[in-house]
Amino acid sequence: MEGESARPLGELRPGGTVRATVTSHQPWGFTAGLDAYEPVGASLDTIRRGTEPGVARLVRRLPSVGDTVDLVVGEVRGRHREPWIRIERTAPGTAED
Repeated sequence: MEGESARPLGELRPGGTVRATVTSHQPWGFTAGLDAYEPVGASLDTIRRGTEPGVARLVRRLPSVGDTVDLVVGEVRGRHREPWIRIERTAPGTAED
């Protein structure tokens, strides 16, 4: 994406699909950075939500740090003075069942 300007965070909406790069694994799930947007972090709680359709696919094969995945925005909020989103699930059709 070199040479492209980042999209503004105001464009993030619940239910929208975003491409993200996994940045860390946590005991409760994983964190990611959104590609194509101004700096914003994201997280998916795979323990609390691991049986939900779309999340269960990720639980069976957790992406590695550095992997790029398509995700669905759940909630956009401020956290620790930095923008943060809660991920709803994988984007439909991006992972095999």
